[in-house]
Amino acid sequence: MKSELTASMNANMGEMKSELTASMNANMGEVNTKLTNVNEQISANMGEVNTKLTNACQLAASLRADAADILQTLPETQRLVSTLSLMLWSYASREICRDYSRLQLKSRQQKVSETLQELATDVERLSHWRFSDCPTEVREVLALQHFIDGVRDPEIQKSSPDGGSQGLKGGPSVAMKFEAAQQATRKDRHPMRAVNESDTSNSSVERLERQMRSFMNRVESLMSQKADGKKTLKCWTCGEKGICIEAAGHAKALKLISAFQKEVSEN
Repeated sequence: MKSELTASMNANMGEMKSELTASMNANMGEVNTKLTNVNEQISANMGEVNTKLTNACQLAASLRADAADILQTLPETQRLVSTLSLMLWSYASREICRDYSRLQLKSRQQKVSETLQELATDVERLSHWRFSDCPTEVREVLALQHFIDGVRDPEIQKSSPDGGSQGLKGGPSVAMKFEAAQQATRKDRHPMRAVNESDTSNSSVERLERQMRSFMNRVESLMSQKADGKKTLKCWTCGEKGICIEAAGHAKALKLISAFQKEVSEN
């Protein structure tokens, strides 16, 4: 009985030992696989980090002039390609805005339907972008100069102050006061109509009466010819019967017309 129990226990212990060994071997295989994957990922990440560091060093070494000042604002641990690219993009955006504002200020002129207050607001906005590095007083004086250059009316330009302590705050107010006074002066002026002098002398009236009588006589002669039923062909140039084809006929017509005009002027 004792021998059978011992044999059964040994058999069970062998089975448990084999199962435990197989389970441990399987778990160790999974652990080794995971460790291998982690090592591969670490190697890949280290390669990417080394590549980014190399690119960042190359980018930092290629910076010149004002762009090189960006490196002074970044610690060495943050000098990555993404950070440097972002800083360079921000720097380029500011420079582009400044250049664009400079061109706008240089060519800024008052529009036809634009008020002085609107012009001053736009010039102040552009000056804030263009002269952002300058002190406030200097920026106000420069903005006032651009405002005066952009005014359409030369009289308002002369009346505006050249600068000083007022800056852009006082210049447009003086210009608007002058413009209001100028408009009030224009309203007080009454426009005058042009007068055309007409000749009412007796000679002009008599000449007009003679022309009217001559015209009425021609109309009466035409009406009489139409009543008689006689149709006569006349030259459309000289008025003679028939059609003048030769050049001499036209020359004769011109002589007759000039003689008739001379006779009318003498009468």
